[in-house]
Amino acid sequence: MSASIRGTILKSVALTALCVSLSGPAVAQAPTGTTPNVLPYPDFHFPGTVGRTYLDSDKAQFPQPVKAPKGAPNVVLILVDDAGFGQFSTFGGGVPSPTMDRLAAEGLRYNSFHTTALCSPTRAALLTGRNHHSSATGVITEVATGYDGYTGIIPREAGTFAEAMRQNGYMTAWIGKNHNTPPWETSAAGPFDRWANGLGFDYFYGFNAGDMNHWNPILFDKPELPSDRGPR
Repeated sequence: MSASIRGTILKSVALTALCVSLSGPAVAQAPTGTTPNVLPYPDFHFPGTVGRTYLDSDKAQFPQPVKAPKGAPNVVLILVDDAGFGQFSTFGGGVPSPTMDRLAAEGLRYNSFHTTALCSPTRAALLTGRNHHSSATGVITEVATGYDGYTGIIPREAGTFAEAMRQNGYMTAWIGKNHNTPPWETSAAGPFDRWANGLGFDYFYGFNAGDMNHWNPILFDKPELPSDRGPR
């Protein structure tokens, strides 16, 4: 289950086959023109004066959704299992990859992301920007233990980049394999707060766990399923 990452930016569009984030409105409230140091944003409170009647009060204001700033890039991250760093021509390998070559030529390449040779820990590190042990994913989820760093339960303090982007006005989606939900929570019965939708992604289309029948796959299409019962 070795994993490797190809990172490319095309005109500020990051490419790397796991997560897709598209700019759009979110649902939190943010002060206009600010970038937070701490998330979530504080709850909105009316900044004006309220008198005895509306005639004595400042104009009413409703909380507004967070919007990504003008010109904010769309971002695509692609994580590929079982692929060596030098496998594709984009990074000097022998497999012709004309599309990735073209994207790389028009953008930037990132080649300093270090994998763990296991898919779940590598993905956890990519999602959180932290060491995989700090993300409690020292091994794949099916062989998780009850020891710190190996539970397979990504802690809340290790927030994902998707959650940060969602709270900054992005709409986010995870397409494909999800091998970062504890195996005892992967069925349609939930809970769902540690599915992709609970890790900051508004939409998930793919399968849970480490493998799937390619002829008769069990695919989830969320949030169409009645699955948003857990906290976000």
